[in-house]
Amino acid sequence: MRPLSVLAGALLLLAPATPAAAAPATPELAINFARAAAAYDVPRDLLAAIGFSETRLLDHDGKPSQDNGYGVMHLADNPANHSLTEAAALTGVGVPRLKSDPAANVRGAAAVLDAYAMKNGMSRADRHRIAAWYPAVAAFAGASSDATARVAADQVYSLLNQGIDGPVRVAPRTVRPELGRYADVTPAGQLSTGKPQQATALAAAAVPQYPPAHWVAANGSNYSPGRSSAISTIVIHVTQGSYAGTISWFQNPSAQVSAHYVVRSSDGDITQMVREEDTAYHVRDANSYAIGIEHEGYVDDPGWFTDSMYRSSAALTRYLADKWGLPKNRTAIKGHNEMPGNDHTDPGGYWNWDYYMSLVNSGGQPVAGASTDFSGDGKDDIVTFTLGTLNDAYVATSTGTSFAGTSVKWNDYFGLTGETLLSGDFNGDGKDDAITFTGGSLGDVYVGLSTGSAFAGGVKWDDWFAPGVEVPAVGDVNGDGKDDVISFTHNAEGDVWVALSTGTSFTASTKWHDFFALTGEIPAAADVNGDGKDDIITFTRGPGATLADVYVALSTGTSFGASAKWHDLFAVGSEQPRVGDVNGDGKADIVSFTCDSNADAYVALSNGTSFVGTGLKWSDYFCLGGEFPFLGDYNGDGKADAITFTKGSTNDVWVGLSTGTSFNGGVKWHDFFGLPGEATL
Repeated sequence: MRPLSVLAGALLLLAPATPAAAAPATPELAINFARAAAAYDVPRDLLAAIGFSETRLLDHDGKPSQDNGYGVMHLADNPANHSLTEAAALTGVGVPRLKSDPAANVRGAAAVLDAYAMKNGMSRADRHRIAAWYPAVAAFAGASSDATARVAADQVYSLLNQGIDGPVRVAPRTVRPELGRYADVTPAGQLSTGKPQQATALAAAAVPQYPPAHWVAANGSNYSPGRSSAISTIVIHVTQGSYAGTISWFQNPSAQVSAHYVVRSSDGDITQMVREEDTAYHVRDANSYAIGIEHEGYVDDPGWFTDSMYRSSAALTRYLADKWGLPKNRTAIKGHNEMPGNDHTDPGGYWNWDYYMSLVNSGGQPVAGASTDFSGDGKDDIVTFTLGTLNDAYVATSTGTSFAGTSVKWNDYFGLTGETLLSGDFNGDGKDDAITFTGGSLGDVYVGLSTGSAFAGGVKWDDWFAPGVEVPAVGDVNGDGKDDVISFTHNAEGDVWVALSTGTSFTASTKWHDFFALTGEIPAAADVNGDGKDDIITFTRGPGATLADVYVALSTGTSFGASAKWHDLFAVGSEQPRVGDVNGDGKADIVSFTCDSNADAYVALSNGTSFVGTGLKWSDYFCLGGEFPFLGDYNGDGKADAITFTKGSTNDVWVGLSTGTSFNGGVKWHDFFGLPGEATL
């Protein structure tokens, strides 16, 4: 019997990235936007998108943001942003009412936008073209610099393109903003390790220490060079404001606050503002030994805590813990509210610590399209592991055109929070089984064999495999028809260990490679040359054209051969790579999902010795920000299809069937499966 883990509490649902429902639709608020837009000849949808980007259109009970902004439109009063006092002067409405009355707040914002439009010489005809409003939107941000103003304006136009399903609904549209004078302004964060740097001290300081991040320096008044104590704690904050607003505030010399990193809600984008060796001002007396990570949002609104944010932040925290030698537990990773001498409440009760720490320790979901044909009928099914306090496993089987009915519980105690859940056919009977890797100090591996309609109780198949934070994977590496287990040490040594399946257990592990999938890379296993043995793949995840390589080491049946570069620019930045045979030729290919407002899917096909081409777009609208994409053969035609779990409030499952040259438009195959915080395959 496996010991029960002590859990911090029941899992809280995570809200999705935009488009999102921040709160129930309120007719009064929609009327307020329509009236304000008409009164000042401002596009209603533009006004709503600005408010949504700042506050999710919530007024937070009249409480100010970190940079002293109020109401659904975040009318602010600080040394860089004077939109609150400007609104009062333009409308004749007093500041107290602008702060507390939603109608007045929206009307005040419309008046300020109107003033910026007039200042920019916008014609009456231009006022009806949303694309022409970009300079006014950038000015409304009240940013400390034009570069940061562009971050805010770009977010607003991203929302307009993907639409908003919130308190005020905005239909998606294709709009290319006319940047005006901002066309010559580089958005804050563009300077990163993704671009060649000059060999100067200034350029070196501008390179982020965490490769996926951008660099925007905080004002020198808001932090101190060096530290007086060793780094021992990573502190989780919530900004009480927007991403762009927080970056701008930390650039303001009057703020007297900063953090080392800031994480965006919608897509997990990260900006570094203080170097880790320097002392940011974020936790009073604990500043000397703490690294601070700010997360866009408000503590009273869980809609900001998206899956993208959790995953991106967890990867950053994992990197920081590894770099500074900190344990990946709640002793070293704390909330602002848990730090001594502080009166803050962030990250608050809606922050899902169980889920977050499971991501920190497991590295998130796997990237290879795991085989999930649990019933053995030749069509892949879907499974979700609830984790948390229930630890249930639910399966919905494929009919070839949908996932049948409501999900059915296949096991009521399998996979605890912090473990890594995968699947594979470990006894070679043609039905895929469930597997969980405990990691940590135990390093146990449990398998729940499939009966075709349930997973049998978990049985320990290995008592020391993928310990600590090693990254496990599944694949038939010796080609005997039974899936084996693979572990990537995922550190500077880059060792790869394999334990072969006997059908009832895994043999003692042996090292099959001594330098593959280093820290920060994303490893996978699949048969890329079609010889019946699964090989290993790693995505280097570079931020630019110089680093985003894909390497392969082929299986000989007893080891993995020398690694070779099979592609030199794929899955850049925050794109999500996956591996599967999408054209049905018996060789696994690579797929990258942008999972942003573009929602593109790119494929590079395997020819047995490389992944061909620069990546062809197979879909131009599949997997939005915050969703979880995967691959599997869901209609049993021998070609891996695309699937995305929307998570968030809808929890839908969409499938794009492969034609062999593209993914068909997404079709909903299930309307409630795989909740936020659950592990889905």
